[in-house]
Amino acid sequence: MTHQRFSRAALALIALLLGRFVAAQTTPTEREAAGDVLRQIEALQARLKTAAAGRRLSERPDVTRDQLLARSEHLWTGAMQGLSDYIGHHPEVGWQEFRSVDTLVKVLRHHGFTVDSNVAGLKTAFVARWVSPAGANGPVLGIIGEYDALRSTKEPFHGDQHNAQTPVAIAAAVALQEYMTQHKVAGSIRLFGTPAEEVGPPAKSIMRDSGVFRGTDILIRSHSSTATARAQAGFGICCLNINEVKYTFTGRPSHQLTSWNGRNALTAAVQFYTAVDHLRPSFRPEASIQGVIPEGGAAPNVVPERAVVDYYVRYPDGVYLAHIQDMIDAAARAAAMATGTTVSINRYGEYRDGVTVGTLEEAWFAYAKKLGATQVTPDPQRPAGFEETGGVSQDIPGVGVSAFSSRGSYHTYEMLADAFTDVGHTGFRIDAQVMTAVLYHFLTDAEFRSAVKEEHRALAALFAQYQQNLKQAYAPEVGSVVP
Repeated sequence: MTHQRFSRAALALIALLLGRFVAAQTTPTEREAAGDVLRQIEALQARLKTAAAGRRLSERPDVTRDQLLARSEHLWTGAMQGLSDYIGHHPEVGWQEFRSVDTLVKVLRHHGFTVDSNVAGLKTAFVARWVSPAGANGPVLGIIGEYDALRSTKEPFHGDQHNAQTPVAIAAAVALQEYMTQHKVAGSIRLFGTPAEEVGPPAKSIMRDSGVFRGTDILIRSHSSTATARAQAGFGICCLNINEVKYTFTGRPSHQLTSWNGRNALTAAVQFYTAVDHLRPSFRPEASIQGVIPEGGAAPNVVPERAVVDYYVRYPDGVYLAHIQDMIDAAARAAAMATGTTVSINRYGEYRDGVTVGTLEEAWFAYAKKLGATQVTPDPQRPAGFEETGGVSQDIPGVGVSAFSSRGSYHTYEMLADAFTDVGHTGFRIDAQVMTAVLYHFLTDAEFRSAVKEEHRALAALFAQYQQNLKQAYAPEVGSVVP
């Protein structure tokens, strides 16, 4: 009788845990493909006791840590808050953040960092490095900073609060720098200035391919947020897998009065754009396909010889996204054939699933609550990787910190306005302190550092299995169409 009650209770607990964790994947096909993988991830989380470990780190007495958090708060309120506001009032779109980068580099050099500019061939990318006087034989702490503004039909604006990210990173970096110097702790700090997060191709992917992040033991970043919420361990990306694709149609010009002598590239572009709309019922409902026609001719009385359609094609997983992409590409070629034009297809950027490390997610979330973050979402959300390019998080364990910082939605003027008020300033201050705490523990706590690395290795290994499972699950649907 006791054994029977135990078995039922155990089964109920397992069902509850799996039900919660399976919700990490968006679609039924994802959940089917991920079944065994998710069970292994859940078992890993239970063995590492990630939630309990995060609470324990934040709750245990630690005078040195508390002093360090007070210092990062002082650095934020003393100068970095003003720097954040300055960047916010002087917005620059991706690849054009020259004033912001110049200012940030001067601040970092003032604090003793050596800065390499134009890294990976990107004019507004940089890496700031500092090595402890106690030596480099310790963890390499990596922090990511962004600074690009959003594009707009009016003028650039920081409606995603990227203005705060690097000042937040500097507050954490300098606090840790001072601590490592005073306490003679070996190790180093690298602050990666990553441009053009809102403009393709993804700068972080270019930097990753160039080896810029190589040798870093952990990466951490902050971002604006409409809620304080952590992600579940596993695979995913904040904004779905994305293909950034430009379709350039080329025709032949002619006067409109003799338009038959021309080949209208705009007609081809419009026909293609309409065809994509007609394809939507053929795609699973989770697909998000948004496009614009940034070029469509120069004058009404000249047949346009060039037109461009720019699409962001998104889906929760990259396997089905490839199927969507094939069909859209075919529609572009069909439109070109029908109109006597040609089309070139340029996939200029892509974002793919990242690896979300539960040990780090639970640690930052526990500290965010401890430090007074508001709008707390108690349940873990879909895995999101620690930053948008995904691939970097497959190489290096990391986490994205996102305490509540705006009542407005993302990419809005309301979020911009909140960046200059208490709601934004408070959220950014908490981000700086949380980043400081997580890096402090990774630097000084060998058990925590080992758990982070162990979990990341295990998740990265399971990722390949998950991708193969997805391909098998989608095979009947995305195979060749039988006439």
